[in-house]
Amino acid sequence: LGPGIQWEESRAKMRELVPADYKGTLIITGFIASDRRGVQTTLGRNGSDFSGSIFGALLDSAEIQIWTDVDGVLSADPRRVPDATIIDSLSYNEAMELAYFGAKVIHPQTMAPAVGSSIPIWIRNTFAPEKVGTLICADPKSLLPVKGITSIEKTALINLEGAGMIGVPGTANRLFGALREEGISVILISQGSSEHSICCAIPQDQAERAAAVVRAAFERELKEGQIQDVDVTPDLAILAAVGDGMAGQPGVAAKVFNALGSASVNIKAI
Repeated sequence: LGPGIQWEESRAKMRELVPADYKGTLIITGFIASDRRGVQTTLGRNGSDFSGSIFGALLDSAEIQIWTDVDGVLSADPRRVPDATIIDSLSYNEAMELAYFGAKVIHPQTMAPAVGSSIPIWIRNTFAPEKVGTLICADPKSLLPVKGITSIEKTALINLEGAGMIGVPGTANRLFGALREEGISVILISQGSSEHSICCAIPQDQAERAAAVVRAAFERELKEGQIQDVDVTPDLAILAAVGDGMAGQPGVAAKVFNALGSASVNIKAI
């Protein structure tokens, strides 16, 4: 899950270095850190933004500003949707969902310290500081039911199917346990209400390895015919429509599926 911040130790060291009544400007190097032994390390991908969020929380900041190379969080990938617009405000959950499903402008980890302290995050453009940017906060004022549409490409779908799964406890646990032991990340899960099948999406480059470990985990059931097959469908993409306002608002899913049907896009799992 990435680096774990030692908050109490960090707060104590911050108090030693920065007096409570300090009025100046702190310029702090991002990305680098120390482990428990004091050995220098890094915070990994997007570590500089993560640093900004960490220090924002340590200093009880009124807000955190992430200065990047775009005007804010866009409603879609501008390379695919040229008329994508800047989203004026997002909830923390909306921003995390968009980031998880492919939006590159902010990493979910960056938001975690701010979420804990309800500190607003601004995404601003270094090259166009006059632009307003996007506000990520606990209670956004935007009325749009869908904030953004994003995607993850190069995914594969593994489907475990068989009458022998119905009503048998622990099937999902064995499936996901086998994938976990092999270090394979599951992006999306879908299951029929009858428990006749479970499918999950994984990165395509891990598909063959995933199929092998799942077949090994259910070897007996496959031999006895309780499970018909472990099916792998490659060359797929996950499309996510994200927005807190969709909850309880009829017709949003219908618009999504109608648009996909009109474009002759086949849906494999929801």
